[in-house]
Amino acid sequence: MHHKHHEKLEQVKEAVKNSPDIEELKKSLILEKIEEWKHEKEAFELIPKKLAELEEKLEPILKEIGLL
Repeated sequence: MHHKHHEKLEQVKEAVKNSPDIEELKKSLILEKIEEWKHEKEAFELIPKKLAELEEKLEPILKEIGLL
């Protein structure tokens, strides 16, 4: 994966971990999905959309990081 993409995913992971608005179980699911998807090069383009579908509270985070 491109270093820039990896860096952005790490930012998303940190934001998810630190979010007081997302339930712990949902956080685990989101972090698991990020790890799964980041190894699939073609999936990177879909990650922001899929994450936003998993948890609507992620949309502002993804926009702030520049993934949406």
